[in-house]
Amino acid sequence: MAADSFHNPSETMNDAFLSALAEKWRELRDTPAVSASGIGFRPAREAAEMRRMCRAASAAGTPPDAIARIWRSLCGDVAAARGLKAVYVAGGDVTLGVEAARGYFGFGPNVVPIVGIRDALERAESTPGVLACVPWPEHAGSGQWWPMLNENKFRNLAIVAGWPSLPGSAAETPRMAIVGKMSMESSGEDDTLATAHDDHYTADKRLQDVGLQAEVVARARSLALIRIPEFVAVDDRRIDLARKAGLDGLRVVGVRPRA
Repeated sequence: MAADSFHNPSETMNDAFLSALAEKWRELRDTPAVSASGIGFRPAREAAEMRRMCRAASAAGTPPDAIARIWRSLCGDVAAARGLKAVYVAGGDVTLGVEAARGYFGFGPNVVPIVGIRDALERAESTPGVLACVPWPEHAGSGQWWPMLNENKFRNLAIVAGWPSLPGSAAETPRMAIVGKMSMESSGEDDTLATAHDDHYTADKRLQDVGLQAEVVARARSLALIRIPEFVAVDDRRIDLARKAGLDGLRVVGVRPRA
């Protein structure tokens, strides 16, 4: 039987899909990097595009989860091609941590499980091209690692994404946090994480007084972890006003693109 008798009528569609994928790869690859650690990784931009595609897929009757998996895998391969050398996974169940890292980055980047969260953060801080994947800070346990972000040696690190990220529910708490020496950007629909010394349990009120709705979601002695349901830049004037009003040490430490 001749080989051409196996011609698939969907080949034209497959070729168009491959062409569109190649074009998107080039677009992502050539996007200017903003990371101080030398990684061409733009989680907010990727999340905004994923959100748009998942909503369009849902409206067209295509499973958003399938689109999200394809997109995440593509972005992970692009990040690896643009300088992401390794993702160090630590804290909690190692198997689940590796699964989470793969769920976010696919199989392009090198995912390396290690024992200590501090070790993962130190590698992300000191080694170009490295990120850490650790338990989301709102979860109890895992050594309450988030106060480490206030140590001088880690003050250049930031939480830049959470997994699962999209699609999902805005009320769903992520399992894992992606941490790196990176700038925080808005995806258009975000939660911001901040820390402050809150001995008198007034953080919520002081932030509300300057126009920021906020909730304290974890505590480590006097230090509070605060979630704000909008993107707040590190130099936002309201942060400075809240400090002057008595919220000592208030600083933005992360952002989570929402579903």
